Amino acid sequence: MRTLMLVVCVGLASSAWAQAEGKNVLALETSWKTEAGEAVTLGALKGQWYALTFVYTSCAGTCPLTTKKLKRLDQSLSDAGKPLDLVVVSLDPQHDSPAELAKYRARYGLEEAKRWRILVGDDAQVRTLTMLLEFKYTRNPESGVILHDNTVFLIAPGGEVKTTMSSLDQPMEDFLAAVPMPKKKAKR
Repeated sequence: MRTLMLVVCVGLASSAWAQAEGKNVLALETSWKTEAGEAVTLGALKGQWYALTFVYTSCAGTCPLTTKKLKRLDQSLSDAGKPLDLVVVSLDPQHDSPAELAKYRARYGLEEAKRWRILVGDDAQVRTLTMLLEFKYTRNPESGVILHDNTVFLIAPGGEVKTTMSSLDQPMEDFLAAVPMPKKKAKR
């Protein structure tokens, strides 16, 4: 069953890679809650580069692999002098409460990861964003398991998707290369 789920997820992800480029997340009027319960919008990130992906905290399949790859991506970007915010959106808003998100951070050693933003919206918000990005997911009604793509999106300052990568098996080099060096502030 796990192998079948992995094959389905990889197949779903490959279709998202080709279709997401050029999509603009700022075209949406979505509202999210941070793990601290504060209301935010993706519009608050306008003007900066960030990576965006989807997980759910009770996932026993690919989400742990995605989180570990994001940690490696975060470290590689920091090492390259390209710090980038990482936005993780929950696919399971009914389960992923602030307490569950805190457990998720602790499980993966993310308590001090200041550039990581974990967002939860209602089902309609999640569906709207995933539809725009053509990120596929579905919940098995019997087991409750969520089958989903494993795509990480690089979002440009204007909200458009610049590139994607699989959070499972695709190397990170092209994604890393697509992240620009931060602009240096002019001295006065």
